[in-house]
Formats: sequence, structure tokens, C-alpha cells
Amino acid sequence: MKRSIFILSVATLLMTGCDNENDFAQYNPNEIRVEASVKQTRASATSFEIGDKMGLYAVEYNGDEVASLQVAGNFINNEALTYNGSAWVGARTLYWSENPCDFYAIYPYQEPKSIDTYLFDIATDQSTPETEDALSGYEASDLMWAKATKVSREDGAVQLAFKHMMSRVVVKIERGPKYEGELPEDIAVHIYNTVTTAEVDFTHGSLQRYAHGEKNTITMKQLSGDTFAAIVVPQNIERRTPLVEITMSGIAYLLNYSMSFRPGYQHTITITLNSSPEQEKIEISIDGEVGDWN
Repeated sequence: MKRSIFILSVATLLMTGCDNENDFAQYNPNEIRVEASVKQTRASATSFEIGDKMGLYAVEYNGDEVASLQVAGNFINNEALTYNGSAWVGARTLYWSENPCDFYAIYPYQEPKSIDTYLFDIATDQSTPETEDALSGYEASDLMWAKATKVSREDGAVQLAFKHMMSRVVVKIERGPKYEGELPEDIAVHIYNTVTTAEVDFTHGSLQRYAHGEKNTITMKQLSGDTFAAIVVPQNIERRTPLVEITMSGIAYLLNYSMSFRPGYQHTITITLNSSPEQEKIEISIDGEVGDWN
């Protein structure tokens, strides 16, 4: 009986040893591992999802000086990393430099031809759903950027905290005390007169409205029966310019509203209906607020 117990103990030790070897191979200290988070929530979810793809860059230090980020010629050049549910993996294994590096990351994956003047277009129809091959129009517009400074092999995984570069606008439709019945099921909401092209600087993680961009109409994504959302390029909208259009029961209502869309912030517009669309004249009151993207 004691002999059997002894053999079992040895087998257990051997199995444990194999697991440790596998763990060591999985976490080879010479391989670059990436861990990513979002400072606020993403457009579509609170965390990254299986199949999400980022582009990773790295530039090396020479003493206290670090190389400038370029389209090509970096230590790592826009390596496509895909999230598999537990880790970010690429088509090849990435290994550490002998020197520290600054890491830059872009989500969703892009193929920029310029680092400091890259033109990025948000989707004008953000109601389009996600497919097996493409993000939804809403999520594809949620451009995010991250940077990790002077990271070495000894620091372990590269920690990337993404920030939103665009603005997010949420339109909430509420029934006022005089409103009769339920809200129509065919409500659609659009954002008017906004430039949908941004000029992006990936070195500093900043962007601005493209000066030569065209103003377009954005179809918002319906989050629920009375709540709609869209990603917009940061810019100022004057009050005399129509900003929001609500269509319901075959009738369209244009609302003028001044707004200063700020990068990384959520702008919430609450619209209160005080009479139903069946009435000859609809009464609307509007209110807005700016807060963290959450």
C-alpha cells in the first residue's frame, strides 16, 4: 500500500514538472507579451472581444534618446495582433530588443501611410451590424490609441491603456408629462452637419477635424428603443446649424443645438417629447451634458 502511494507521488511530481516546462515555454521572457485595457468603455463593450485587432509599433532607445515613430523602419512596424480571448497574438513571435522601447498601438487596426497626418474617416452609417469579416460601423469609428514608454524585457508584459480619440454622442428620447401613448417603434436619429474626416497624429495620440473634410449626415446606432449613439469627430457646432434629426411615424424633426464635441468625452443630448407625433404640432425640449465616456 505504501509502495502504491509512493509511485503515485512520483507520477504527480513528473506531471507537475511537465506543466512548469509548458508554462516556461508559454511565457518565454524573450518574447514580447502585450496586455491591453481601455481607460473608459469601448463603443460596443466594456472590454476587448475575441477577434479584435490592433496595430503595434515599437521604437528603440539609444541611451537616453529614443527613435522617432515612422511609418516604416521602426523596431516593430504595425504588427497586427489579434485578441483570442486571453492573449494578443500575431502571425509571428515578437522578441525583445536589447534596448528599452516605446510602444504605440492603434485600435482598430489601420494601415496608415502617414504617422502625423493620417486621414481617418468615421462611418456615416453607424447602424450597420458587425459581420464575421468587419466591425459594425459604430465600432469601426471608435479610433483608440495607446503608448507605453521605455519598456524593457525586465518589465514583463507591455501594458497598453487605450484612450478614445473621437467623441461619442448619445441621444436619449423621453416622454414628457403631456405625451400620450408609447414611443413609435420606427424612430431613427441622425447627426447633421459634422465633418466625418479626422487628421490623426499617432505620435502624440491626438487628432483634429480635417480642414478640407466634407460635412455629412451620420445615422446613429440604436442602443435601445429610446437611446441612440454615434461616434463623431471632435469639432464645434454652432446653434444656428441643424444638429439632430428625429424621424418617427413618417415625420422628421430638425433640432438646432450648439455643441463642442471633445475628444474622449461622451456628450448626452436628452430630448423630451411633450406631445405625440400624431398631434399637429409636437412640443420638444432639449438638454445636454458632457461627461466621461462610460
